[in-house]
Amino acid sequence: MEHPEVDVAIIGAGLAGIAFARFYLDTHPECRLTIFEKDGCIGGVWNKARVFDAFWVQSPLRMTSFSDVVLEVPKDAPKLYDTFEAKYVTQYLEDYVDSHVYNGRPLRSRVRLNAEVRNVEKLGNGWILQVDGAVPQSLRCIKLAVASGLTSSPIIPSFPRSRDWKTPILHHRDFGVHSKAILATSSAHKNITILGGGKSAADMVYASIKAGKNVNWIIRKTGEGPGIFMNPVATGRYKNNAEAGTTQNATSLNPSGFGPMLEWAQMLHHSVSERENLESKLFAADRRYKAWANYRTREGALPGFRELEPKASFFWNSGPIGMIQHDDFWDLVSQKVNVYRGDLSGTNSNSVILDDGREVLTDVLLCGTGWNASYPFFSSKQIFELGLPHEPGKDSEEERKSWNDLMDAADRQILEQYPILAKPPPECRPIGGASLTPARLYQGIASLTDSSIVFLGRARMSNNFRGAEAQAIWATAYWDKHVDIPPFEQVQREVAYMNAFSRRRYPSRGVDGLNFHTDLIWYTDTLLCEAGLTSHRKGWWGDSDEPCLASDFKDCKDEYMAKYGSTQAG
Repeated sequence: MEHPEVDVAIIGAGLAGIAFARFYLDTHPECRLTIFEKDGCIGGVWNKARVFDAFWVQSPLRMTSFSDVVLEVPKDAPKLYDTFEAKYVTQYLEDYVDSHVYNGRPLRSRVRLNAEVRNVEKLGNGWILQVDGAVPQSLRCIKLAVASGLTSSPIIPSFPRSRDWKTPILHHRDFGVHSKAILATSSAHKNITILGGGKSAADMVYASIKAGKNVNWIIRKTGEGPGIFMNPVATGRYKNNAEAGTTQNATSLNPSGFGPMLEWAQMLHHSVSERENLESKLFAADRRYKAWANYRTREGALPGFRELEPKASFFWNSGPIGMIQHDDFWDLVSQKVNVYRGDLSGTNSNSVILDDGREVLTDVLLCGTGWNASYPFFSSKQIFELGLPHEPGKDSEEERKSWNDLMDAADRQILEQYPILAKPPPECRPIGGASLTPARLYQGIASLTDSSIVFLGRARMSNNFRGAEAQAIWATAYWDKHVDIPPFEQVQREVAYMNAFSRRRYPSRGVDGLNFHTDLIWYTDTLLCEAGLTSHRKGWWGDSDEPCLASDFKDCKDEYMAKYGSTQAG
């Protein structure tokens, strides 16, 4: 059967997909490239269907853009600590796909919206994609970039519901579309209940308070618990605490799976006499952020407010982490929100019922309950063959023993390097996926068994703009054969170390082997160095107190072209 053919297909038009398409076309302007996006607009979590008034960026302005185009916010736009409304990121991305033109065609013309990839099949030296849309299509590509990321498939909680329960249930993914109707003064939705403990739940809580609604906030006992929320205030040269946390000095004591620790810092990790002082430094953020919220003694707080105090740790990344951009957030939440800890056990006509019997009056249930990081277009056999998380039983006995031995050896090496990681708090239990293998992807991107496919945007990082661009550059160099992949046995050892480090460093969220939350500097630097580029080191690399910014990568395209030239074929 004949299929239309392209050189490169990308699944997903969020940050990862856009960043990769731009850099790949920068260096391959004649490439036949198509992006398939199942939503009706580009941008992923930033798309115009998802944003709402209380949705603000968490990274400061200088860190919220790609390197080649500066994001500008109107002078009269509200800003706090250099953060701003998400709608400006949405417009930035919309303009971005229009302004980048290759071979006479803007990037936007290469995006197919409302086009959901339902099935992917390897055939010969290429891939066949079955795409649903206004006109279902079967298409062949030579290379495939999976960039659907971590926020594509929402998790909707399952709980018993009575026959007379007619209350709408909406995930954070759909709140942007419905928020104006739900939050309108004339709306019949007077009692709004938000389920979830992370930043998406907190944003919907804040939006509901500002709209004058009666707000209930339920955080399940069986979930990750309340998030730990950062104070954005920074001092000195930094405009935001996120900037202050992405410098070499700020991360010098933090164990990393990608960068060698400086000798003096390594000595502190191995010094028994310095251990208490080291732990005090590393765990300082946990104490500081909890003290800032003042969960236990805040004046005027409702009794349930203290239920928001997290057991989650910023250091261990053992639960949701977010930044509170609004100065009035804690005062409003403490005085106007009814907070409950409990699991949903049922409903009646107008309330959800918790497992302890309490009834919570609810006209609409909003779910900030996270995402399923799966790829539904792959079969279970493909998931196993490509090295994505799968049931250990899929491995042969020999493979299972080999990987277990490599992971055990890596774990021993990690604990020898960083003894502080030996004893995480008891609440750092694995969250989801613990029964699956970790993702066996080189640098969190490349399958060990098929070089024609890459996975972008799957690794968790503290700044997705920088991460997306670094992965785009590395993946381009990888497909152009400018990345020197180590011999297979060494690759397996390196992947096992990455997986073991992710699990040991982030015992709750690192079970899939791809949590690089505090590794932003070292991981992105590793990718660029493997791609053979050095221009990103100008500026901040020479100043250990300078934050890593989007502009660090601004010369990488020119350096890549000067070093490797333009490749016309895909």
